[in-house]
Amino acid sequence: MDLLRLQQLLSGQGEVINGCDLSAEDAIDFLQSNFREYSYCLVRDWTVLELEPCGEGYDALRSRGLEPVLVYARNVVIDSRERFSRGDWVRSTFQLKFEDEGLFFTRNTLYVLLGTGTRQRITLSDLLSLS
Repeated sequence: MDLLRLQQLLSGQGEVINGCDLSAEDAIDFLQSNFREYSYCLVRDWTVLELEPCGEGYDALRSRGLEPVLVYARNVVIDSRERFSRGDWVRSTFQLKFEDEGLFFTRNTLYVLLGTGTRQRITLSDLLSLS
């Protein structure tokens, strides 16, 4: 990843988009009432990363019902399975679906994107450097 792209990602540059406008406590209540079957992770300072088309791997994701989109968040608020501590960063797996209320579904986790965040495009090589 070149330094400019890294700086853009870490500083949250990109197209500004709205996420969930609930408080963390209200979001947890909402999830427990409506999405009890999902593990969840509430995050702030997030970016939705759209993978640039890159050949067969890109098409393989779509054939498995996944979108070449993921979340990179610089601030975990709470993780229901305690995989991440408060304040950790996290990179999701690929998107299963996204709802306008800031609900980002993967196969294993429902990410609640609190507040506003950004959207950026990313290359596969840049994505792999975020490990």
